Amino acid sequence: MRVESLLILSFRVGNRFVHTPKKTETLASIENKTIMTTVSVVIPAYNAEETLPKTIASVCAQTYDDLEIIVVDDASTDDTAAVLDRFDDPRIQFFSHEENRGGSAARNTGIKRATGDYIAFLDADDEWHPRKIEKQLDELKRRSDEWVAVHCARSFQMGMRARLGYVLAKVVGTRKKAPPREGGEELIKEILLLNLSTGASTLLVDREVVREIGGFDPAFPRHQDWEFLIRVLQQGYLAYVDEPLVVKHGTGRPSAAVHEDAKNRLLSKFAEEIETLENQGYPVTHVQRLHLAKLYLEEGYPGRAREQIRLSSVSSPELLSLGWSFVGGILRRATGSGGS
Repeated sequence: MRVESLLILSFRVGNRFVHTPKKTETLASIENKTIMTTVSVVIPAYNAEETLPKTIASVCAQTYDDLEIIVVDDASTDDTAAVLDRFDDPRIQFFSHEENRGGSAARNTGIKRATGDYIAFLDADDEWHPRKIEKQLDELKRRSDEWVAVHCARSFQMGMRARLGYVLAKVVGTRKKAPPREGGEELIKEILLLNLSTGASTLLVDREVVREIGGFDPAFPRHQDWEFLIRVLQQGYLAYVDEPLVVKHGTGRPSAAVHEDAKNRLLSKFAEEIETLENQGYPVTHVQRLHLAKLYLEEGYPGRAREQIRLSSVSSPELLSLGWSFVGGILRRATGSGGS
Protein backbone atom coordinates (compact mmCIF):
# COMPACT_ATOMS: atom_id res chain seq x y z
CA MET A 1 0.00 0.00 0.00
CA ARG A 2 2.80 2.38 0.87
CA VAL A 3 4.68 1.49 -2.34
CA GLU A 4 1.63 2.31 -4.44
CA SER A 5 1.35 5.70 -2.76
CA LEU A 6 4.96 6.52 -3.50
CA LEU A 7 4.52 5.56 -7.17
CA ILE A 8 1.60 7.96 -7.47
CA LEU A 9 3.67 10.74 -5.93
CA SER A 10 6.50 10.05 -8.35
CA PHE A 11 4.12 10.32 -11.31
CA ARG A 12 2.88 13.69 -10.11
CA VAL A 13 6.38 14.95 -9.61
CA GLY A 14 6.93 14.34 -13.32
CA ASN A 15 4.52 17.20 -14.02
CA ARG A 16 6.30 19.76 -11.84
CA PHE A 17 7.35 23.16 -13.16
CA VAL A 18 11.00 24.19 -13.08
CA HIS A 19 11.99 27.37 -11.24
CA THR A 20 13.06 29.99 -13.75
CA PRO A 21 12.80 33.49 -12.26
CA LYS A 22 10.76 35.92 -14.31
CA LYS A 23 8.94 39.12 -13.53
CA THR A 24 5.60 38.21 -15.13
CA GLU A 25 3.53 35.05 -15.39
CA THR A 26 3.52 33.12 -18.66
CA LEU A 27 0.61 30.97 -19.83
CA ALA A 28 2.73 27.85 -19.35
CA SER A 29 3.54 28.88 -15.78
CA ILE A 30 -0.10 29.46 -14.91
CA GLU A 31 -1.11 26.10 -16.42
CA ASN A 32 1.61 24.28 -14.48
CA LYS A 33 0.51 25.85 -11.22
CA THR A 34 -3.01 24.48 -11.69
CA ILE A 35 -1.65 20.92 -11.78
CA MET A 36 -1.85 19.15 -8.43
CA THR A 37 1.34 20.01 -6.57
CA THR A 38 2.98 17.54 -4.21
CA VAL A 39 4.40 18.89 -0.95
CA SER A 40 7.01 16.99 1.04
CA VAL A 41 6.75 17.57 4.78
CA VAL A 42 10.01 17.00 6.66
CA ILE A 43 9.76 16.42 10.42
CA PRO A 44 13.05 16.00 12.34
CA ALA A 45 12.53 14.34 15.72
CA TYR A 46 14.69 13.65 18.75
CA ASN A 47 13.21 12.22 21.96
CA ALA A 48 9.83 13.51 20.83
CA GLU A 49 7.49 10.71 21.86
CA GLU A 50 5.31 13.12 23.89
CA THR A 51 4.92 15.87 21.28
CA LEU A 52 5.27 14.03 17.96
CA PRO A 53 1.74 12.52 17.92
CA LYS A 54 0.09 15.96 17.83
CA THR A 55 2.63 17.18 15.29
CA ILE A 56 1.97 14.34 12.85
CA ALA A 57 -1.79 14.53 13.45
CA SER A 58 -1.75 18.21 12.46
CA VAL A 59 -0.13 17.26 9.13
CA CYS A 60 -2.52 14.40 8.45
CA ALA A 61 -5.42 16.82 9.09
CA GLN A 62 -4.34 19.26 6.36
CA THR A 63 -7.10 20.23 3.94
CA TYR A 64 -4.50 19.93 1.17
CA ASP A 65 -3.81 16.20 1.01
CA ASP A 66 -1.24 15.66 -1.77
CA LEU A 67 1.53 15.26 0.78
CA GLU A 68 4.40 12.95 1.54
CA ILE A 69 5.23 13.01 5.25
CA ILE A 70 8.87 12.26 6.05
CA VAL A 71 9.75 11.71 9.71
CA VAL A 72 13.46 11.48 10.54
CA ASP A 73 14.37 10.13 13.98
CA ASP A 74 17.76 11.55 15.01
CA ALA A 75 18.79 8.52 17.14
CA SER A 76 16.24 9.08 19.91
CA THR A 77 16.65 7.24 23.19
CA ASP A 78 12.92 7.19 23.96
CA ASP A 79 9.99 5.61 22.06
CA THR A 80 9.84 8.20 19.28
CA ALA A 81 9.90 5.46 16.63
CA ALA A 82 6.89 3.73 18.20
CA VAL A 83 4.76 6.85 17.64
CA LEU A 84 4.54 6.00 13.94
CA ASP A 85 2.68 2.77 14.76
CA ARG A 86 -0.31 4.87 15.82
CA PHE A 87 -0.84 6.22 12.30
CA ASP A 88 -2.29 4.20 9.43
CA ASP A 89 -1.47 6.69 6.69
CA PRO A 90 0.37 5.53 3.55
CA ARG A 91 1.79 9.03 3.04
CA ILE A 92 4.04 8.65 6.09
CA GLN A 93 7.65 7.54 5.65
CA PHE A 94 10.06 6.93 8.52
CA PHE A 95 13.85 7.12 8.54
CA SER A 96 16.30 7.02 11.42
CA HIS A 97 19.90 7.95 12.15
CA GLU A 98 22.15 5.47 13.92
CA GLU A 99 23.89 8.37 15.71
CA ASN A 100 22.56 11.71 16.92
CA ARG A 101 23.59 14.30 14.31
CA GLY A 102 21.39 17.29 15.12
CA GLY A 103 18.21 18.82 13.74
CA SER A 104 19.79 20.25 10.59
CA ALA A 105 21.27 16.90 9.60
CA ALA A 106 17.89 15.27 10.21
CA ARG A 107 16.20 17.84 7.97
CA ASN A 108 18.82 17.21 5.29
CA THR A 109 18.10 13.48 5.41
CA GLY A 110 14.44 14.31 4.80
CA ILE A 111 15.37 16.69 1.99
CA LYS A 112 17.30 13.93 0.22
CA ARG A 113 14.24 11.66 0.39
CA ALA A 114 11.76 14.34 -0.69
CA THR A 115 10.15 14.08 -4.12
CA GLY A 116 7.60 16.89 -3.85
CA ASP A 117 7.50 20.14 -5.77
CA TYR A 118 7.83 22.01 -2.49
CA ILE A 119 9.28 21.12 0.89
CA ALA A 120 7.68 22.24 4.15
CA PHE A 121 9.42 21.83 7.49
CA LEU A 122 7.81 21.12 10.85
CA ASP A 123 9.57 20.74 14.20
CA ALA A 124 8.45 17.76 16.26
CA ASP A 125 7.02 19.97 19.02
CA ASP A 126 5.03 22.34 16.77
CA GLU A 127 1.60 22.04 15.13
CA TRP A 128 -0.04 23.34 11.97
CA HIS A 129 -3.43 24.90 11.40
CA PRO A 130 -5.45 22.55 9.11
CA ARG A 131 -5.27 24.99 6.16
CA LYS A 132 -1.60 25.89 6.50
CA ILE A 133 -0.36 24.21 3.30
CA GLU A 134 -3.48 25.12 1.33
CA LYS A 135 -3.18 28.81 2.14
CA GLN A 136 0.55 28.94 1.43
CA LEU A 137 0.21 27.22 -1.94
CA ASP A 138 -2.65 29.55 -2.86
CA GLU A 139 -0.41 32.51 -2.03
CA LEU A 140 2.41 31.26 -4.27
CA LYS A 141 0.00 30.49 -7.13
CA ARG A 142 -0.80 34.20 -7.31
CA ARG A 143 2.88 35.07 -7.73
CA SER A 144 5.44 34.76 -10.48
CA ASP A 145 8.06 32.02 -10.34
CA GLU A 146 10.67 34.28 -8.73
CA TRP A 147 8.68 33.86 -5.50
CA VAL A 148 10.32 30.62 -4.35
CA ALA A 149 9.17 30.40 -0.73
CA VAL A 150 6.42 31.45 1.65
CA HIS A 151 6.10 31.74 5.42
CA CYS A 152 3.30 32.64 7.81
CA ALA A 153 2.59 34.06 11.23
CA ARG A 154 2.86 31.97 14.40
CA SER A 155 0.99 31.76 17.67
CA PHE A 156 2.93 30.96 20.83
CA GLN A 157 2.00 28.77 23.75
CA MET A 158 4.10 30.69 26.30
CA GLY A 159 3.98 31.52 29.98
CA MET A 160 2.97 34.88 31.41
CA ARG A 161 6.60 35.96 32.02
CA ALA A 162 7.64 35.31 28.43
CA ARG A 163 4.49 36.96 27.07
CA LEU A 164 5.05 40.05 29.22
CA GLY A 165 8.67 40.19 28.08
CA TYR A 166 7.60 40.14 24.44
CA VAL A 167 5.11 42.96 25.01
CA LEU A 168 7.66 45.01 26.97
CA ALA A 169 10.24 44.61 24.20
CA LYS A 170 7.77 46.14 21.73
CA VAL A 171 6.80 48.99 24.07
CA VAL A 172 10.37 50.09 24.82
CA GLY A 173 11.39 49.93 21.21
CA THR A 174 13.85 47.04 21.20
CA ARG A 175 11.77 45.24 18.59
CA LYS A 176 10.79 46.90 15.31
CA LYS A 177 7.02 47.30 15.37
CA ALA A 178 6.18 46.77 11.69
CA PRO A 179 9.06 45.08 9.81
CA PRO A 180 8.55 44.00 6.19
CA ARG A 181 7.44 40.38 6.01
CA GLU A 182 7.99 39.60 2.34
CA GLY A 183 10.39 40.47 -0.43
CA GLY A 184 13.87 39.55 -1.62
CA GLU A 185 17.42 40.12 -0.42
CA GLU A 186 16.42 43.28 1.44
CA LEU A 187 14.92 40.97 4.09
CA ILE A 188 18.41 39.69 4.98
CA LYS A 189 18.95 42.98 6.84
CA GLU A 190 15.75 42.44 8.83
CA ILE A 191 16.78 38.91 9.80
CA LEU A 192 20.23 40.00 10.97
CA LEU A 193 18.74 42.92 12.93
CA LEU A 194 16.28 40.52 14.62
CA ASN A 195 13.31 42.35 13.13
CA LEU A 196 12.17 39.31 11.15
CA SER A 197 12.12 36.02 13.00
CA THR A 198 10.37 33.12 11.31
CA GLY A 199 10.94 29.53 12.36
CA ALA A 200 11.46 26.55 10.08
CA SER A 201 7.94 25.31 10.86
CA THR A 202 6.46 28.28 8.98
CA LEU A 203 8.39 27.73 5.76
CA LEU A 204 7.37 26.17 2.45
CA VAL A 205 10.15 26.32 -0.15
CA ASP A 206 10.62 25.26 -3.77
CA ARG A 207 12.44 21.91 -3.65
CA GLU A 208 14.84 22.90 -6.43
CA VAL A 209 15.94 25.93 -4.41
CA VAL A 210 16.40 23.83 -1.26
CA ARG A 211 18.56 21.38 -3.20
CA GLU A 212 20.49 24.15 -4.94
CA ILE A 213 21.57 25.79 -1.67
CA GLY A 214 22.45 22.46 -0.08
CA GLY A 215 19.75 22.34 2.59
CA PHE A 216 20.52 23.31 6.18
CA ASP A 217 24.02 23.91 7.53
CA PRO A 218 24.61 21.23 10.22
CA ALA A 219 27.44 23.29 11.74
CA PHE A 220 24.89 25.66 13.30
CA PRO A 221 23.71 24.56 16.78
CA ARG A 222 21.11 27.37 16.79
CA HIS A 223 19.75 29.96 14.31
CA GLN A 224 19.68 27.26 11.62
CA ASP A 225 16.44 28.69 10.24
CA TRP A 226 17.91 32.22 9.98
CA GLU A 227 20.99 30.96 8.17
CA PHE A 228 18.89 28.79 5.83
CA LEU A 229 16.43 31.57 5.02
CA ILE A 230 19.21 34.07 4.24
CA ARG A 231 20.50 31.68 1.56
CA VAL A 232 16.97 31.13 0.23
CA LEU A 233 16.57 34.92 -0.13
CA GLN A 234 19.76 35.01 -2.18
CA GLN A 235 17.93 32.77 -4.69
CA GLY A 236 14.50 34.38 -4.89
CA TYR A 237 11.61 36.07 -3.12
CA LEU A 238 9.76 35.17 0.09
CA ALA A 239 5.97 35.60 0.32
CA TYR A 240 3.93 35.89 3.51
CA VAL A 241 0.53 34.68 4.71
CA ASP A 242 -0.59 37.02 7.48
CA GLU A 243 -2.35 34.38 9.57
CA PRO A 244 -1.07 32.36 12.56
CA LEU A 245 -0.97 28.97 10.83
CA VAL A 246 1.69 27.48 13.15
CA VAL A 247 1.41 26.84 16.88
CA LYS A 248 4.80 27.10 18.57
CA HIS A 249 5.13 25.37 21.92
CA GLY A 250 7.65 26.52 24.52
CA THR A 251 9.56 23.29 25.19
CA GLY A 252 12.81 24.92 26.27
CA ARG A 253 15.78 26.37 24.44
CA PRO A 254 19.54 25.80 24.28
CA SER A 255 21.87 27.61 26.66
CA ALA A 256 23.28 31.08 26.06
CA ALA A 257 26.65 29.43 25.36
CA VAL A 258 25.09 27.50 22.47
CA HIS A 259 23.56 30.72 21.19
CA GLU A 260 26.97 32.39 21.39
CA ASP A 261 28.51 29.67 19.23
CA ALA A 262 25.70 30.05 16.70
CA LYS A 263 25.96 33.85 16.60
CA ASN A 264 29.71 33.69 16.06
CA ARG A 265 29.12 31.35 13.13
CA LEU A 266 26.39 33.61 11.73
CA LEU A 267 28.55 36.74 12.00
CA SER A 268 31.44 34.92 10.35
CA LYS A 269 29.50 33.25 7.53
CA PHE A 270 27.80 36.46 6.44
CA ALA A 271 30.67 38.81 7.31
CA GLU A 272 30.63 40.45 3.88
CA GLU A 273 26.89 41.18 4.00
CA ILE A 274 27.18 42.42 7.58
CA GLU A 275 30.09 44.74 6.77
CA THR A 276 28.04 46.28 3.96
CA LEU A 277 25.04 46.81 6.26
CA GLU A 278 27.16 48.29 9.06
CA ASN A 279 28.78 50.69 6.59
CA GLN A 280 25.23 51.82 5.83
CA GLY A 281 24.59 52.45 9.53
CA TYR A 282 22.83 49.24 10.54
CA PRO A 283 24.33 47.92 13.82
CA VAL A 284 24.05 44.19 13.15
CA THR A 285 26.87 43.07 15.45
CA HIS A 286 25.61 45.28 18.29
CA VAL A 287 22.08 43.90 17.99
CA GLN A 288 23.29 40.29 17.97
CA ARG A 289 25.58 40.87 20.98
CA LEU A 290 22.81 42.67 22.85
CA HIS A 291 20.52 39.69 22.31
CA LEU A 292 23.22 37.39 23.62
CA ALA A 293 23.77 39.60 26.68
CA LYS A 294 20.08 39.34 27.50
CA LEU A 295 20.26 35.55 27.31
CA TYR A 296 23.22 35.47 29.69
CA LEU A 297 21.39 37.79 32.10
CA GLU A 298 18.38 35.49 32.07
CA GLU A 299 20.65 32.61 33.02
CA GLY A 300 22.20 34.61 35.85
CA TYR A 301 25.60 35.42 34.33
CA PRO A 302 25.97 39.23 34.40
CA GLY A 303 29.75 38.97 33.91
CA ARG A 304 29.33 37.09 30.64
CA ALA A 305 26.65 39.59 29.61
CA ARG A 306 29.10 42.47 30.13
CA GLU A 307 31.61 40.70 27.89
CA GLN A 308 29.16 41.03 24.99
CA ILE A 309 28.40 44.75 25.12
CA ARG A 310 29.73 48.09 26.35
CA LEU A 311 27.10 49.80 28.49
CA SER A 312 28.15 53.15 27.02
CA SER A 313 26.88 51.99 23.64
CA VAL A 314 23.48 50.88 24.94
CA SER A 315 20.44 53.13 24.53
CA SER A 316 17.90 53.77 27.29
CA PRO A 317 15.27 51.42 25.79
CA GLU A 318 17.94 48.73 25.45
CA LEU A 319 18.98 49.22 29.10
CA LEU A 320 15.36 48.75 30.14
CA SER A 321 15.19 45.57 28.07
CA LEU A 322 18.42 44.29 29.68
CA GLY A 323 16.99 45.07 33.10
CA TRP A 324 13.88 43.08 32.32
CA SER A 325 16.00 40.13 31.19
CA PHE A 326 17.90 40.22 34.49
CA VAL A 327 14.74 40.41 36.63
CA GLY A 328 12.95 37.86 34.46
CA GLY A 329 15.85 35.46 34.84
CA ILE A 330 15.66 35.73 38.62
CA LEU A 331 11.92 35.02 38.55
CA ARG A 332 12.37 32.09 36.16
CA ARG A 333 15.02 30.46 38.31
CA ALA A 334 13.07 31.10 41.50
CA THR A 335 9.91 29.49 40.14
CA GLY A 336 11.67 26.78 38.16
CA SER A 337 9.79 27.78 35.01
CA GLY A 338 11.14 27.14 31.54
CA GLY A 339 12.63 29.47 28.97
CA SER A 340 10.93 31.69 26.46
